[in-house]
Amino acid sequence: MIRVASQLTYFSPQKILRNTVIERDIDNFITQIYSLNDLNVESAQTFFFDGIISAELISIKLNSSTKNVHNSLMNYSYWDLSQHLPLEIKTPDKPLIIDFGANSISEINDKLPRLTSVLIDFSIFDLIAACVFYPAIALGKTNNLTLNHQHKLILWENADLVNNRLFSNTKLRVI
Repeated sequence: MIRVASQLTYFSPQKILRNTVIERDIDNFITQIYSLNDLNVESAQTFFFDGIISAELISIKLNSSTKNVHNSLMNYSYWDLSQHLPLEIKTPDKPLIIDFGANSISEINDKLPRLTSVLIDFSIFDLIAACVFYPAIALGKTNNLTLNHQHKLILWENADLVNNRLFSNTKLRVI
């Protein structure tokens, strides 16, 4: 078993918890979720991280056919960042999906510093939802962190947790 915890864990857009431990087995199935605040002693063998834990990012481009993409994205503002990065982004009138067109964390991390100034009006929670949860919903899947489901966990490091924004040195890593 592997236990991880951080200041914030983003289970879904409606459920963001503080000081929560996620326990996973070797196959990345979540076996237990509990609050550190409910414990009398510190959780043994828990890796503590600085940042926000979320489920893995999902790329619409890599996970659906061209025909299905158009229909599934009608209710979203879809930003394809796989080819070029925008100079300006206006606040959308529909839920936002950000698609990096990659599953590689290093490719995404290369783009994040250049997006910081463009995404200044968006909270880190809006960005996580746009990369993790709304793409899953558009594809007819669920990506909420829940018991007995298999998930790769992503740590959003060096985020501005006071103002809920990206810093230019915000990075993602698989934990």
